[in-house]
Amino acid sequence: MPHHEDRTLAGTITHVFGHRFVVNAKDGDVLCDLTPHGADEITLRIGDKVKLEGEMKPTELKVFRFTRGGKTVEIEHKKKHHHDHHHHDHGPADPAVVIEAARKAGYKVLGEPRRKPKHFEVLGTKKGAAVELHIELDGHIRKSKPVDKDDDKWSDELRAAA
Repeated sequence: MPHHEDRTLAGTITHVFGHRFVVNAKDGDVLCDLTPHGADEITLRIGDKVKLEGEMKPTELKVFRFTRGGKTVEIEHKKKHHHDHHHHDHGPADPAVVIEAARKAGYKVLGEPRRKPKHFEVLGTKKGAAVELHIELDGHIRKSKPVDKDDDKWSDELRAAA
């Protein structure tokens, strides 16, 4: 069975966890994902009878059409097209450019740059102080902010460097 196939299922909502919910359908319970955006538009209620259309992933149904009580809501899923979903204008992102920019600015880079849609977040140190750098794909440093030694977000990098 291919990983991604469109499925339609009908059933009753039995559990709700934020934007994910479980529907008891004829072939058992199915975990469904509305996305946070979809959950803003639809109030999920346990016991509601729903008809869903979506893309069946290995772990869940990504819902793109939600019908309840004769009312249908379409949910936009931001499609992730492999590498460069919305960066055609930027070209591929090269972490080396970002590391080089941080080094030129006098930082020692810890760990791997973390890719965001339009920039990388990089943990750098300068004179013993840790700093989170936001570096655009072209190497422009957009923002830098101090990072605490017990910062959760960067804890692995900070521990490795200690």
